[in-house]
Amino acid sequence: MNRFKILVVDDEPLNTKLVEAHLFGLGYDIIIAYSGEDALNKVSSEKIDLILLDVMLSGISGFEVCRHIRQEYHQTMPIILLTTLSEVQSKVVGFECGADDYLTKPFNKDELLARIKAHLRIKTMMDEIEELNKTLEEKVAERTQTILKMNQELSDSYHLTMDSLIGALDVREHETSRHSLRVAFHTVEMAKAWGVHGQELEEIAMGALLHDVGKIGIADNILLKPGKLTDEEWVEMRKHVDMGWKIVRSIEFMGRGRELVHSHHERFDGKGYPNGLKNEEIYIGARFFTIADTLDAMTNDRPYRKALSFDVFLEELKKCSGAQFDPKAVENFLSVPRDVWFQIAQRADFVDFNKLITAIHSKCI
Repeated sequence: MNRFKILVVDDEPLNTKLVEAHLFGLGYDIIIAYSGEDALNKVSSEKIDLILLDVMLSGISGFEVCRHIRQEYHQTMPIILLTTLSEVQSKVVGFECGADDYLTKPFNKDELLARIKAHLRIKTMMDEIEELNKTLEEKVAERTQTILKMNQELSDSYHLTMDSLIGALDVREHETSRHSLRVAFHTVEMAKAWGVHGQELEEIAMGALLHDVGKIGIADNILLKPGKLTDEEWVEMRKHVDMGWKIVRSIEFMGRGRELVHSHHERFDGKGYPNGLKNEEIYIGARFFTIADTLDAMTNDRPYRKALSFDVFLEELKKCSGAQFDPKAVENFLSVPRDVWFQIAQRADFVDFNKLITAIHSKCI
């Protein structure tokens, strides 16, 4: 066990010898300083456990030494002031300077030893607590880094899953990924205007991106048919919603984005599919998506027609408000300046899923 080091500071050699005599044989290492400057040098260069500090020093006073130590060095090292001053005001000044205790000369040996033992006991406990806190902080920091690494790996895995699903669908039906990104950007912008933020905003983006993932299970002769579908073919095509739900329902990190995949063909008036949901029964992200999907379908070229103007889309949006579209979602869309929609459509053609998610978290869109 390490021996305690006690620094005795007094410019009178007789006083330091008296203190040494009192502490002799008790297992302490005694260090002597004959001035305030000498005391500060020793504190800065050695590990001191306790200081017995005379107030009336020549040069730098004991009060000044005490104050300097507290400001620059140790906060837990006990400092006991020794002085012939007995006025209450002197004691107040000493405590304000950071002293832990005050003994008036001539002091009683037993009282001195008792005070030293008490303060060293307190210091030992405080040092143990400090060391424990340090250890805990290191463990917390280490654990935090581990969690951050795991979260990043998990996030990378999520993004890889999303990219893989989008890529698989794009192989089946070309231009699907561009369409998915455009409607995801538009849906996210509407959700932001509504006040959605954070994790749910990302979930909506993921749902919008994977809204048609169920088309992976639709036969090529129906999915890639250039002309109009028959009634029987439409029955098959509509199955992509339930197929999509089966694919994403176990992907927990998508959160409510899974609801968007399952209900993106529902209508506000209840005439949609697959479940005939209506009004607020439909997830708000899906109500935004319906508008975004119609915007993208009408303002981009299709095999059977050229792109229509944004104004034509607006006419359709207003006409179908309350039927296909949620009236409040329509108002929300109209509250966003039209230039924003043009800029988003252009930007979406040059980014991927990871950039979309990064933009959401950095509030760039």
